Amino acid sequence: MSLSAPETTEDPLNRLLLFGVNARTVAAPLRDALFAEDPDQASLIAAVKNLNCEEALVLATCERLEFLVVPRPGQRVAGALLQLIAAAAGCAPADLAGQSYSHMGPDALRHLLGVAASLDSQVLGEPQILGQVKQCYRAAQEAGTAGPLLAAAAQAAFAAAKRVRRETPVGQQASSMTLAATQVARDLFGRFDGLNLLWVGLGEMGEMLSDDFAAAGVTQRLLMHPSPHRAEAMARRLGCNFAPWEELEQHLAEADIVISDAGTGRFTLGHAQVAAALKRRRHRPVLLIDAGVPADIEPGTGDLEDAFVYDLDDLERLASRQSGGRAAASAMAWGIVEDELAAFLRAQAERPAIPSVVALRHHFDAVRQQVLESGETDAEAATRLLVNKLLHDPSEALRRAVAEDPALAVQLEDMIRRLFDLPQGGAGADKD
Repeated sequence: MSLSAPETTEDPLNRLLLFGVNARTVAAPLRDALFAEDPDQASLIAAVKNLNCEEALVLATCERLEFLVVPRPGQRVAGALLQLIAAAAGCAPADLAGQSYSHMGPDALRHLLGVAASLDSQVLGEPQILGQVKQCYRAAQEAGTAGPLLAAAAQAAFAAAKRVRRETPVGQQASSMTLAATQVARDLFGRFDGLNLLWVGLGEMGEMLSDDFAAAGVTQRLLMHPSPHRAEAMARRLGCNFAPWEELEQHLAEADIVISDAGTGRFTLGHAQVAAALKRRRHRPVLLIDAGVPADIEPGTGDLEDAFVYDLDDLERLASRQSGGRAAASAMAWGIVEDELAAFLRAQAERPAIPSVVALRHHFDAVRQQVLESGETDAEAATRLLVNKLLHDPSEALRRAVAEDPALAVQLEDMIRRLFDLPQGGAGADKD
């Protein structure tokens, strides 16, 4: 992959392509294969470097695999990117039909800004994604695939995320929901020491809930997931225990707090399963938090005596008094994304004028140096000399241009007035 300038005057932004999948768009059987705990970014970047792209960024996290690329003029790479995703999932490209998405130009940039600001996450406001985006961008820099457009796009994404955190309640959404969950548990159990927590699944909301319960005093945490490798890796990172998936019913009966966020599209915990666990618990109460997207716990389970079920909507309602609610926070945040997107597009549109502005500034400074070196010490005489020198060449060029093509007169006059913000009419014109 070369980052040399393309052999065309076409704006690279028009070729910017975002192509990918996430945990909400792919079918359950492919999720574990695609969204491993530690995505192999090095291999993904190495693969995308072989495509016909001028720039490339791989967004590989625990819930998304996306490619942000600038294909060479005339090149189509969406099919090749789909093949890379299929290879990562261990399936045929046809198996991903209807499960991928793509955006072009400003829409691709809007998506990146929304991702960095945690507006495209399963849990609005989750704090990990910005760090993940930054890490992915650093990987692209180290691989030499992040050129000037992606560098500017990344900075725009970081700026949007920072503003969203600072100016809206979005950053409080996830944390306020976990605080609401710990408060529910405190109201139910009174104190946390001696309680057992079971976390079923490896979603980001589940991790946040588990961490907050640990901070509140729950020391006995057990993690379970159908993938033993992922369960062990996460347990080691968090410093908690893990158990084989086959032992779920046993540990469900021992748990006082259950967090379920497998998000497989089918119910991880069923009504009969929880009823059996309660019987073995001699109907000691259990708090079940359904953090799955889609839901993990079978509807009606909360009707069981001593089973207290809360889903994300319940936690959001409890937290909304402080945070103002998800919809309002999201609307505010998307407004900021649109502001930052407009600023980026404006800056990109102004880029062609930058060399001329720089050259003009250098020229003016050179004329200033000539005046200083002339030895003129009187301020009025020196400034008059400076003005005359600055205006001499453009005045002569203007006269010659109009003489050669009188039709240019109106156009040039309008351009000069716009450049120097001159009033309309002849006011202030030189009468000499």
